[in-house]
Amino acid sequence: MSEPSQFSLSALGRRRAPGLPEFEAILDLLSRAAILVDAQTLRIHSANALASELTTFTRAELADFDLRVLFTHPDDTSLKKSEVFDPRTVTLNRRGGSKVLVRLSPATLPTKGKWVILSMEEETLLKRQQSEQRRSQELWENLQLLASAPQQPDFETSINVALLASRELTGAALLSLYRANDHRPDLERFAGLGDSSLLPETLPPQDLAALPKPHLWMPGKRNLSDLHRSGHSHKLSYMATIPLGKPKASIGLLVVADAQAPPPDHLFQILRLLADTFTAIVQQAVLISQLQEIISDQARGLRISATVEETAHEGLIVLMPDLHALRINPAAEAMLGYSAQEVFGQPVNHILIGTETLLPALTAAQQGSAANTLENLRIYRRQGEAFLAQVRTLPILKDTELEGIVILIKDLSEQEQIREHTQQLEQHAILGEITAIFAHEVRNPINNISTGMQLLALNLPEGDPNQQLISRLQQDCDRLAELMKSILSFSKPAEYEMENVDMGQLIQRLLERTQLRMERTNVKYHLQSDPRLPCILGNPRALEQVFNNLITNAIHAMSETGGHLALKVQRMDGPEGRSYVEVSVADTGPGIPKEQQERIFQAFFTTNRNGTGLGLAIAKRIITAHKGNILVTSFPGGTIFHVQIPVSES
Repeated sequence: MSEPSQFSLSALGRRRAPGLPEFEAILDLLSRAAILVDAQTLRIHSANALASELTTFTRAELADFDLRVLFTHPDDTSLKKSEVFDPRTVTLNRRGGSKVLVRLSPATLPTKGKWVILSMEEETLLKRQQSEQRRSQELWENLQLLASAPQQPDFETSINVALLASRELTGAALLSLYRANDHRPDLERFAGLGDSSLLPETLPPQDLAALPKPHLWMPGKRNLSDLHRSGHSHKLSYMATIPLGKPKASIGLLVVADAQAPPPDHLFQILRLLADTFTAIVQQAVLISQLQEIISDQARGLRISATVEETAHEGLIVLMPDLHALRINPAAEAMLGYSAQEVFGQPVNHILIGTETLLPALTAAQQGSAANTLENLRIYRRQGEAFLAQVRTLPILKDTELEGIVILIKDLSEQEQIREHTQQLEQHAILGEITAIFAHEVRNPINNISTGMQLLALNLPEGDPNQQLISRLQQDCDRLAELMKSILSFSKPAEYEMENVDMGQLIQRLLERTQLRMERTNVKYHLQSDPRLPCILGNPRALEQVFNNLITNAIHAMSETGGHLALKVQRMDGPEGRSYVEVSVADTGPGIPKEQQERIFQAFFTTNRNGTGLGLAIAKRIITAHKGNILVTSFPGGTIFHVQIPVSES
């Protein structure tokens, strides 16, 4: 208890100045030894009971005692008057000649310097009190440090902080922590302070069973475990252990030991506090690890779910229990024409607009009914376009409570198109067979009619007016015969005997054959061919038919005004290292209108009144049979056909 350095009248609550009786009464209230001194004469006026006990003089003997006799310097020299009333350590000369060091603390009274109270504390007692205060302060600081350990940001820091606090609380030089291993029965040391070589790295599970409660081992006691045997061999002064975890459910062991110092007071109470802290840290780390695994699994599941939603071809709509949209996947966005941001929170009937059978299915799902599949529904896109779809409703239940509804939409329009296209192909196949039979059957009568016309022409004189009519009929027969020939060529399977073909030479031969026809129509040609051109694998007659048709069409396009025909034969490298030979046939004719470009390879489509409409269709079939491709680029003032055929691997 600290004493006031100065008294005040207001503190005493009196209006008149206090007298000596009041000061003497104050002395007896003080918790330390104190004397009332005349500041002028340095004589003691009175003393309290504690001062009598400390000085070993009675209170009567201390009255009128010279202060300079009672106190001297520690070196036994006399105190000066000016030194008496300064806080200092002096020697107290007690009855019988014994001496003791005391600490003087003066307190000036409101008596105009007449009286001074000197309090005294024995130096050794004061130091002991200060030491106890320091120990108490350190204890609280270490307890606060120990309490803060579980709040550290990571497991390793928490353990290290707790170990530092444990060393200060126990004073032990050696601390070790062991914990159970999930993969083997031994206990392994995972943290500690001090010389780790004095204790084993691992402990058998029997040690944990042999030490189920706090235990203190000291030299001379029975060795119950490998720990005790290690302590005995290293001559430790003591070893204390306490299990971590709950009774009968231990998860580890705390070991506290020292090679020289004895065990501290209240050791078991400290150990229990430390064990609770380390148990909390370890269990918290295990819980955090488990939560991290759960979070990682959930994050993995969410990534998988998101990937499935993003890449699924089926449209997906997730509804809340009140049938308002929560989210849709990209496939549903593409099908319906809405973005995910637009549909959030919207009623489902604002997004999924279809037949009347859709609403009952959603109502049934809202009531927790089983999954329902609706076939061949007409669903309307945002723009009002309808498409055929299969819709499945899947309620999401937790126990019996509805958490949401999943709607899966499968666009059947593509399947419908495939079905229609298949039907068309079947019809075309049937029509092709009928056409081939028809062409074969019609060709013989046409030949007979043509022969009859020739006989009639021979039997009539040259000037007969019927000769002109017979000639026109003969031309029509020839045209019909050529048409039947083209139909039969188009309808029969394209199977060719393949051989290595030099496309440069093949094109050169065709140009030489048509040179006279080009001169008559004022068409000039130019051929550019790569001399290092590789061969392709093809049928020469079929390829001649293709390029003869392309050259003939180009000449016909320029027949009225003349023009230029340019052909280029070159090697090209395609994707995945594949090479092919490309033949480009370009003319300076009027070009092909854009709306006709997509139809020119269709059978029986032609802009030439004398044509059959089968030339380019047959050409495409031939090039396809050669695993190649034929493309067209046209614009006002020119047309270019690109024919690409793979290079022969041999």
